[in-house]
Amino acid sequence: MATETVRRPRPKGGGAVPFATLFWRLPWLRSLLLLTPPLAWFVVIYFASLILLLITAFWTTDPFTTQIVQVWTTSNFERLINEPVYHDIVGRTVVLAALVTLTDALLAFPFAYYMARLASRRVQTLLFAAVLLPLWASYLARVYAWILILNHSGVLNWSLQSIG
Repeated sequence: MATETVRRPRPKGGGAVPFATLFWRLPWLRSLLLLTPPLAWFVVIYFASLILLLITAFWTTDPFTTQIVQVWTTSNFERLINEPVYHDIVGRTVVLAALVTLTDALLAFPFAYYMARLASRRVQTLLFAAVLLPLWASYLARVYAWILILNHSGVLNWSLQSIG
């Protein structure tokens, strides 16, 4: 005999509808309540860092010590707008970003179409693994680094043995 594990809460004795039924009638409310705390945390941290970055953009640096001097000035922005070297840098950056985006799109869309529509299930699995494999490289490098450090003949064990 199977038991129902998830079901709607029902009021007992025909009384008022409990607050929990509101989540069943309005599923978007359930999602909203679950997503609000992490989203609020993300927004606060993100915007706080952007505001701090904007504030420090109005400060200057001491030319001798290269330390930040908290004197409000717009000289950083004036130099950014007036010096032609920054125009060249921004221009090259935008052109390079557009070329990379175009190249990626020209390579990725046909590959994705083939992978999703034309390839057999086995080939899809192999191509999916081939696409994801480079993303695991940094994780594998960290694992091997920790193996070298924590190994019986590793750096940590050698250092601790030399200390005594």
